[in-house]
Amino acid sequence: MISRVFIRHFRASLVDQYKVAIVGAGPAGFYTAHHLLHKSNGQPVSVDFFDRLPAPFGLSRYGVAPDHPEVKNCEEYMENLMKNDSYQTRFFGNVKVGRDITLADLKEHYHSIVLAYGCTASDNTLNIDGSDHPAVIPARKLVNWYNGHPDASEWSISLENVEDVTIIGNGNVAIDVARILLASPEGHWQPTDITSRAVEVLRKSSVKRINIVARRGILESAFTNKEIRELLNISKESGIRFVPIEESLLAPLHDKSKSLGRVEKRKLSILDKASKEAHQIDDCGRKQWGLYFQLSPKEFIANSENPNLLSSTVFEENELIEDALLGKISAVPTGKHTTLKNELVILSIGYKGNKLEGLDELNIDYNVKKNCLSNNGGRLLLRNSSDEYLYCHGWYTSGWIKHGPQGVIATTMMESFDTAEKILEDLANGIHNEAKSQADIVELLPKHTVTWNGWENIDKREKEDGLIVGKTREKLVTIDALVEASGSNHPRTHVVTGRK
Repeated sequence: MISRVFIRHFRASLVDQYKVAIVGAGPAGFYTAHHLLHKSNGQPVSVDFFDRLPAPFGLSRYGVAPDHPEVKNCEEYMENLMKNDSYQTRFFGNVKVGRDITLADLKEHYHSIVLAYGCTASDNTLNIDGSDHPAVIPARKLVNWYNGHPDASEWSISLENVEDVTIIGNGNVAIDVARILLASPEGHWQPTDITSRAVEVLRKSSVKRINIVARRGILESAFTNKEIRELLNISKESGIRFVPIEESLLAPLHDKSKSLGRVEKRKLSILDKASKEAHQIDDCGRKQWGLYFQLSPKEFIANSENPNLLSSTVFEENELIEDALLGKISAVPTGKHTTLKNELVILSIGYKGNKLEGLDELNIDYNVKKNCLSNNGGRLLLRNSSDEYLYCHGWYTSGWIKHGPQGVIATTMMESFDTAEKILEDLANGIHNEAKSQADIVELLPKHTVTWNGWENIDKREKEDGLIVGKTREKLVTIDALVEASGSNHPRTHVVTGRK
C-alpha cells in the first residue's frame, strides 16, 4: 500500500492576500467559509459574503421550522467568524449578484468564487387538471410565509373555510407543514420566531384533518424517523388522532422485516406502533392526520360553491414493483382510482434552482436535468465550443445548488467542508482565478447594501419586538423594513477590513 501525506503550503510569494467571494450567506456559505478559514493555517485568506437578502443565514432563518431552534444553532458558525477579529470577513446583504454587481465583477476582484446561493428559486409542479387552481399551493410559499421571508411579504392565506388539507409529498417539509397546521397556535407556535401574522391565521383555522400522500410505499418515505416521531408525540400531547395505516400496507413489511436496514426497521416500528395505538383512540371531534401511500394525484376538483377552494383530489392507486437485480422500487399505476376530500392542497414535491445572470457569459454550465450547477466535487465546470467540459479555475459551488435540493443541514455541512478543501488544495497549488483589479469591491456595491453591523441592528430590533409579544423574535418581513432597521450606511463609509 502506498500512502501519501499532503502538507499544504500556500504560494504566498505570488499573492499577498487570497480573496474569496461566497455568494449566499446560508449554511452552505458559512460552513464553506468556516472550514476555509480554520484550515488555512494562518495563511492570508479573506472572505466576503454576498446575499440577496438583508439578513444572513438563508435556509436556517427562512426554511427551518420555528419550533426547531436547536437546528438554527448552526448560525453560530457564521456569527463566530464575523466576531473573530483574527479573520477578515465581511457581509454584504441586500445585494443581488447578477444585477447589483455582476459575476464578471467578482471575477475581476477575487481569486476564488463560491456559488452557494441555494436551490429554492421555484417549485416542481404537477401537469394535471386543476393544478393551476388557487387552492393548490407550493409548500415553499407557505414556509416562506410563516417564516417571514421577504418573498412572501405580500402573500397571505385563509384557513377559516378549510377543514381538510392534502399534502402531496412526504418529506420533512411536508411533516413541518402538517405540524404547523395541527399544533396549538398559542401553546406551541406563539413563543417561537414564527411570524405573528401566521399565528393569527392559525388561530382562525378550521382545519380538522390532514392527509399526507406519497406515490410510493412506507419504506420509501422521504421523512426522517426523527421528524415523524416528533409529529406523533405532538399529536399525543395535543389529543390529535393519527389515522392508522392500512394493515394491507403494513403486513407485507412485517414478513421482510429481518432483511431491512436499521433505519428502515425503526421507521416500520414507529409507524406500526402508532397505528396499533390509534385503533384504541376514538376520533370523535378530534383533529386527525394520516399517511397515505401508493397514490399519484390525477385531478384537483374545484369547489362548485367557492371558487377559491377545492372539493377533492382524485388519485390513481399504484403497485410497487421491485427490480430484483438493482433492488429499485418503482410505483406502477394500476388504473384504479380513489378520491380524498380536501379544500386545500399543498404540494411538497421539491424545489428548482436557477441560473444566476452572467453564468452563460462565463460559459459556466448549469445542468437543468440534475437541477444544479455542473461541477466535479465542488469545482465548477465550463463547456467549451467543442461541447467539452473543463474546470473553471477559481470557481466553486456548495450546498443545494451543488447537487440539487436534498439533504439536511448536517449533510450540507460535510459537503461544504469538502468544497472548502478543494479551494485550499487549489490555492496551495497556485490554481485560482486571476483577479485583475486591486480595488475594493465596496466601490461597486449599491447604496442599499446591508453590512454585518446592519444585521446586528436588525437582530437587536427583532428580539426587542419579540420580547414585547412573548416571542423569541418578531421577524421583519419586508426588504424595506429590514433595511430601515439596519441603519446601514454604504459599506465604503465603514472600515472595510475585518468584520465591519
